[in-house]
Amino acid sequence: MGKIPEILKNNDHYLKSCILYEVAMKKPIFDSYQSFCNVVGQDVMEYQDFEFWYGRFCEGELDFDYDRSMDSAEPKTLMDMSTKLMRKITDDLNPVERRYLRSMNQDLKKYIDSFPTVFENISLIAVENQLFWKLNENEYECKTEGDGCTFSKPKCLKIEKSDEDCYVCKKSEKITETYEKSYMKKGLEYLTPLFKIPNLQTNHLRFVSTIQSPELDAILPVPFYAKSGYIQEFNFDNLVQHLSILKAGFLEEFTIKYDPPFGIELLTKIFETEQFKQAQGVKFHCYLDINVEGLIHFSHLKQFFCAVNAIEPEEILRIRDIISTFKNLGKVRIQFDRNESPIRQFAEVLDEEIPEGPVESFTHRYQIPESNRTLEMTIRKISTHCYWIDIKV
Repeated sequence: MGKIPEILKNNDHYLKSCILYEVAMKKPIFDSYQSFCNVVGQDVMEYQDFEFWYGRFCEGELDFDYDRSMDSAEPKTLMDMSTKLMRKITDDLNPVERRYLRSMNQDLKKYIDSFPTVFENISLIAVENQLFWKLNENEYECKTEGDGCTFSKPKCLKIEKSDEDCYVCKKSEKITETYEKSYMKKGLEYLTPLFKIPNLQTNHLRFVSTIQSPELDAILPVPFYAKSGYIQEFNFDNLVQHLSILKAGFLEEFTIKYDPPFGIELLTKIFETEQFKQAQGVKFHCYLDINVEGLIHFSHLKQFFCAVNAIEPEEILRIRDIISTFKNLGKVRIQFDRNESPIRQFAEVLDEEIPEGPVESFTHRYQIPESNRTLEMTIRKISTHCYWIDIKV
């Protein structure tokens, strides 16, 4: 169609004829609307009106004088799409694209916020004069430089959806900028908005802090959704605080690291959390100053790792008897230190015959009473002073 005279732009029948022409050309509706606007003008007819007549003509309804007031149906809007269709649209968007879409109107914002934004992993490490974080494969770093700081970030952030239904950031070239502010202040400008994303989730969270920083103590939302977590703190109360932020039940396993050995008094603070009670697996990368009887606290877990200061050979039977009562157990590793090689002494207590000469490990199998399950216990020398007890059912 060529350009039409100005007088015809107010001719209702002529405009509908133009729409009918687009239908006859069998072009997609949006392409047809663009072509229509190019010919008759951008402001002659709203898309909603064009869509109405285009739809009628496609169905063979060619009455140009049809009274639309007889149609009581309200005009359809974007939010009238089915939940299934809206979910398909939002599922295909990465977190950056979702942020733009949710800013379009309040209805979209509420709808998009009702679905989680999932990262494969989020890592945050704070040490003296340096703040480092990682979103999947993209690394960021703020560190002190003179009276200000430098900030390194990916030059181009590429976010793609993985097969595991979460968002994976692809590696890219990094750029470094200099700012006249503290490394912590600059880092929080990026981190604070990240942790305010509604329904933010990660498959793995790593939180490490070796400094005293009130700003970081309160940075995670309450609750924070992580399937697994690694927490390392120099302050034990902060460690328990951050563990308690992770959503109990959603959190399947967690690891904690705390340098000084600690006993049952501090351990009880962890044992009393819902996170510990509902977890499936726990690792303590620290020495626990507890006796063998304290292992009963791990009875609900499928797997756990802990290190203790020392285990006497005669205690190995009690360890076996306690752990063999754990109904959900899959595997256990207990690390301990000794100043001499005790492998043969442990074997003697368990009535296991081992070859003469140096022995680095042996395996003991135990039929659990009133059960068809067998507990397998392997004691292994790792180094001069370090030994492992590996147990599986």
